Amino acid sequence: MTRRMLALYLTLTALAALLAGVASATPFGEICYFGAYLVMCALVTRSALARRRSGERFPWLYVAFGQLAWLAGDSVYPMTTYVLHGTDDGVIEAVLWTFGYLAYGAALVGMARRRAGRWLRPAVLDMLTLATAVAIVIWVVFISPFLADAAADPLGAYLYVMGPLGDIVILAGVLLLILSPGTRTGATRLLVLSAVLRIASDLGTTFIPSEHLAMAVGTGVILLSNGLLVAAALHPGSEELTAAARRAPTLHPARIWFLGVALLTAPVVFFSRTDYAEAERIMLFAATLTTTGLVLARFASALRSLERAERQLSFQVRHDPLTGLANRAALSEALEASPPGTTLLYLDLDGFKEVNDTAGHSGGDAILQAVAQRLRAAVRDADTVARLGGDEFAVVLTGLGSGDAIRTADRILRDVAMPIEHEGAWYTVGASIGIAGTADSDSGSSWRPAALLRAADTAMYSAKRMGRGRWILAEAAS
Repeated sequence: MTRRMLALYLTLTALAALLAGVASATPFGEICYFGAYLVMCALVTRSALARRRSGERFPWLYVAFGQLAWLAGDSVYPMTTYVLHGTDDGVIEAVLWTFGYLAYGAALVGMARRRAGRWLRPAVLDMLTLATAVAIVIWVVFISPFLADAAADPLGAYLYVMGPLGDIVILAGVLLLILSPGTRTGATRLLVLSAVLRIASDLGTTFIPSEHLAMAVGTGVILLSNGLLVAAALHPGSEELTAAARRAPTLHPARIWFLGVALLTAPVVFFSRTDYAEAERIMLFAATLTTTGLVLARFASALRSLERAERQLSFQVRHDPLTGLANRAALSEALEASPPGTTLLYLDLDGFKEVNDTAGHSGGDAILQAVAQRLRAAVRDADTVARLGGDEFAVVLTGLGSGDAIRTADRILRDVAMPIEHEGAWYTVGASIGIAGTADSDSGSSWRPAALLRAADTAMYSAKRMGRGRWILAEAAS
């Protein structure tokens, strides 16, 4: 749907909600309400079925099912009373409306799961904390005062508290969606506004003293809420509600304050009154423990994420992103910390440019990665393997003299020259190696890392000039 058509739809929805509210409990109002609602259900069902990917389709199918369940529940009373001329005991409405709330909540959870992906857990912890706090307030204000009536009329009591209970389900889903990472533009705002209006209608109309006014406001606001939910499905950017987030979420300072308020909600309610029944006092105490545990789990998760990010950043600063080998800075640190008798091998691949031109950049990257694995396998765990850039590598053989270094260089030449497979084709490269080392008695004054690198580099170029595929000791370099 284009933005112009969406604007027209929203205008007609607002007009229908106004007429249905003003003329509520009249035949004209019923026609406005059910006619508009039927069109909305048809539009959201069509929108859900038109989506190609199942992951995007199923949340909107839940929305469509929930809307149809609510429409059917709203239709029971007028159908029973005016068409069938019978009495309505409210059981069917209770079942259908309950399915509507559950479907709405399932749709929101499904959207949040697709948006958040592997970053869902922090959003779930925050959602549970905030939803528990709000559920405590709803229980105290809207449910607890009417518990005595539940025993006398269980169905009537359920019909009364079903709205607040369903609002908790919707609120939990909306919070999960808001707290999950992802894009938030027009479609998300329409959906959130729809949920806010639904919750405000269910809870706010109980404070309106006039029954007629409460019905008028409730009818109009509920229809408008449903229309906005359908508008979110029709919005050109509705894919944002099910699109996977590409960046990790950040912990906004306001989120911490909300969690702090949620943590204090149960204790404040618990100590503000003393006339709660024993069962309710136990429930509030359990809610206190629950919110405390959720907040602690959330911050423990945040600390672990921070530690992982710091480790990853430290690794990236010291390692080559393509091969995972140490970079030039890490190589210098390894040389600085090396004891006397350490030997440095400086490698340059032979024939890499020709292979890279033939196999392309992806093939060249695959060859560099294969060479990096072979270099790691050819040396000890205590040794350092680094990529200096391009097709140049270096190996620090800690505590090894020239004799052991030469045997390692021979092994590297043999291993690197083995064919490498990429996308069904085989490629072969070689290596030229320069070897430079320090004597066990060297004071280090003439063999600093920069000097060692220069000596090994010079020896490597000598190996290139002498025919490639060989090693040269720095002392013998010409």
